[in-house]
Amino acid sequence: MKTGLLPVLNLLISIIAIGLCFVPMAIFWFKRLAPDKSYFLIAFFWLVNGVTYTPEIFRWKWYRTVSNDITLMYNLIDTPLILLIFYFAFRKKIFRHLLIGFLVFEIGMIAWKGYNFDSNTPIIGLGSLISLILNIWGISIFFQKMKHTAFENVMAFVNAGFIFYYGLFAVIYIFNYINFSLVTLPYVTFINYLSITLANGLISYGYWRYANPAWKEVNLY
Repeated sequence: MKTGLLPVLNLLISIIAIGLCFVPMAIFWFKRLAPDKSYFLIAFFWLVNGVTYTPEIFRWKWYRTVSNDITLMYNLIDTPLILLIFYFAFRKKIFRHLLIGFLVFEIGMIAWKGYNFDSNTPIIGLGSLISLILNIWGISIFFQKMKHTAFENVMAFVNAGFIFYYGLFAVIYIFNYINFSLVTLPYVTFINYLSITLANGLISYGYWRYANPAWKEVNLY
């Protein structure tokens, strides 16, 4: 498994996962969902993932020298994007306050520990926990209603997808940032790409099945 099947599985699932990262944005443009900011930001979140991971899975040489810088930058924008998604989806001031508070937290950690993985570790730890809690809250709100708009149906799939993503990320966080080991790295890699695949599969289905342009949703409800 270590020297045979697992590397092949990792290569296959990485290609599937990264390919799926581009699907939400493709559906966004195909279904003409602009100018809905929440739909765009969700698709943009995964587009950034796809662009970030593509040179990694194909092992382009130029990426080796900048991979750490790209990872550090991605980790800084991950949670702010989630908070922006929730702000535009639910229009609650609490999400704007959370966004400002988290940005201040990021600046404080970088000022304290520097722009490196020492500051990134608590940032992504707290950010992932916040993101997981928010998505659990989002899907709980959905199940409290008997009837739903198309937008609410889309957000249910989005929340479910992010729950898989951030739920499995807890494993990745422990073995990649707290207790790193080369022995567990292939297994952590598989879990990472599995979480991306599950998340994008759910979100892409929600987009394709339920997402409508704003003008069409107004006419439907």
